[in-house]
Amino acid sequence: MSGEPGRRGGGAELDDERAGPEPLPGVILVAAGAASLAAATTWLILPLAAWPLLDAIGLTVFSAAFAGLAAWIVVSDLRRFEIPDEANVVLLLGGLAWCALTLASSPAQLLMVDVLTSDAPLWFAHAAGVVDGLARSAVAAGSLLGVRILYRRLRGIDGLGLGDVKLAGAAAPWLVWSDLPAALLVAVLAALVATIAAAAIGRRGLDRAAWIPLGAFLAPAAYVVWMLRLAGLPLGLTD
Repeated sequence: MSGEPGRRGGGAELDDERAGPEPLPGVILVAAGAASLAAATTWLILPLAAWPLLDAIGLTVFSAAFAGLAAWIVVSDLRRFEIPDEANVVLLLGGLAWCALTLASSPAQLLMVDVLTSDAPLWFAHAAGVVDGLARSAVAAGSLLGVRILYRRLRGIDGLGLGDVKLAGAAAPWLVWSDLPAALLVAVLAALVATIAAAAIGRRGLDRAAWIPLGAFLAPAAYVVWMLRLAGLPLGLTD
């Protein structure tokens, strides 16, 4: 799994190409391409033409930013088995902004507004969204951190990188509660399929100690689950 540079299954060191610095122009190009594709896809999938102009532009910007950050994480994790902290921080801040601007995005947010005050001002609703997003972030990161600690105690090695834990927390505010396990499931299944396919193509057996870049699958999985929810095709339970 990803998140700790220089660590791979079996204790093998990363080669010079993976351990070297990211080629910035290449990363920018990939991220910009993903952002542009996401923006175009957003207009194709969602009926934004019928939306108020500012809402349509805002959603397109969020979609492009999410996709661009996901692409940055994919490139970094595949090349270096490392997820940049900067990408996680920006992803988290973007998710919290999404929570603040999409009012009543979850029952928990509605409950906070309804229970604490019957005539909540608009700023309180925005704040409730941020609190709800932070709660999802804490639960997602805490869950994967628990898996990491348990695996290390059972096996004596790290089965999950800290970068993956941070990424789960950073991506969680973008998703409603019921979509959190759906995104993780999609990522894990995609990683397993890719690993099995790579082993089959290379005609070699599966290495149980292999270092799998989970972040390279979790970031795009979170984006896909988020977009499907917006398109009315949620993978998680309906809220």
